[in-house]
Amino acid sequence: MVEGQPAEVAAPPPPSESVPQNPIAPHLLRLGLAIEFLLALIAVTVSWEEIGGQGHLDLMPWYVKLAVIGGFCWAFVRFTAALARPGKWRTRRSLGWLCAVLALVAAMGLITYYYHLHEPPDDSDTDENPSTSVSIPDRPATGAHL
Repeated sequence: MVEGQPAEVAAPPPPSESVPQNPIAPHLLRLGLAIEFLLALIAVTVSWEEIGGQGHLDLMPWYVKLAVIGGFCWAFVRFTAALARPGKWRTRRSLGWLCAVLALVAAMGLITYYYHLHEPPDDSDTDENPSTSVSIPDRPATGAHL
């Protein structure tokens, strides 16, 4: 330091935008998301059965239902996991998973509509054993039957 010159004052470090720590322990968060996935499987299956109709679901192959229901539950759990991250809730990640959830809901509706249009016709109007009618001619009226 030279005499006559002021001592250099250290400037405070710039304020950093620190993200708050997640208040939920990671192992508890993973357990909660696993339970949410299992509950979502049940809820989506029952809801789709009630909204779309059991008859339309019976016409679908199992792998279509598995892919759509599994994909929906996976996307929904990923959406809630993105919401559980500390910071802003409306991030690119959370909006992307929300779009995936909405796209899979639309896919469920379109698949159900497709199977509704292509269901086999209901043949309840035709009988396998047609009924025949027999008519008995009237008897002549005589006085002997009194």
